[in-house]
Amino acid sequence: MRGVTVPNATVALLRRHIGIWEGDYTHIDPADRSVQEQFAFRIKVECPDDGPIAYRQTSRYRWHDGRTTELVYTGIARDDRLLIDDGRVWGEVRAIEPQTLYMRFAYATDPASQVAEMIQLSPDGQHRARTWHWLRDGQLWRITLVRERRTSRDLSDW
Repeated sequence: MRGVTVPNATVALLRRHIGIWEGDYTHIDPADRSVQEQFAFRIKVECPDDGPIAYRQTSRYRWHDGRTTELVYTGIARDDRLLIDDGRVWGEVRAIEPQTLYMRFAYATDPASQVAEMIQLSPDGQHRARTWHWLRDGQLWRITLVRERRTSRDLSDW
């Protein structure tokens, strides 16, 4: 982990996520548990060995109506956290257990909403489960469930 100046359990756990992931997002209204939106995605997770970037995620999203978008998220290691601040999203990630990451973030377009995300890596490293709690003024207004499977550890399969 060149470029990381202190031991960082968070980056060490994120390195176990390197590869290509596919799955689906489901946004749920917590009031009536109705599905608000569903879409598929493909994610490439990288942890560069050199430079200030400790984590890079490229995400391709696909909706049922044919819409697509691609976004890139990056983070730097600081203390035992990963910090994200790209002008669009800001927050931090921490390893809280050997297979569990906790992420807190917000979008610049809606700073009153905060998202608390739990990311659970399966023991075999082939699946991830993520749950997002969206809070506005301290009140839960959306839940997001993310189910993923690793399709490759080889980044050239992107």
